[in-house]
Amino acid sequence: MENYDHCNGVIHVVEKGDTLYKLSKHYKCNLCDIITANPYVNVYNMQEGEEICIPIEQEGSGDGKMHYTVKKGDTFESVFMYFGVGPQELFENNKNLYQVVLPEGLELVVD
Repeated sequence: MENYDHCNGVIHVVEKGDTLYKLSKHYKCNLCDIITANPYVNVYNMQEGEEICIPIEQEGSGDGKMHYTVKKGDTFESVFMYFGVGPQELFENNKNLYQVVLPEGLELVVD
């Protein structure tokens, strides 16, 4: 496995059925960028458990945290999965999310 101390993005562990094309669609990034970030990867024979660097655009803020710009079609769930975080962590780091207007008619379950 490759050392990804300098991966400018997230590390994805290859699962059965993964292809670089599928990963580019899942992570909403350019296929060529994934290939460039992983020159050792045999694109025709990726192995389960292999680590792939998925480059993402990051904005510098000087706060030491990763920043992500929402893209068309993103949902809270897709962001949770993308970064491997839960709602609490996302809301703690983004207080402005408490002000997001919910769509009229959305039914919420509160226990």
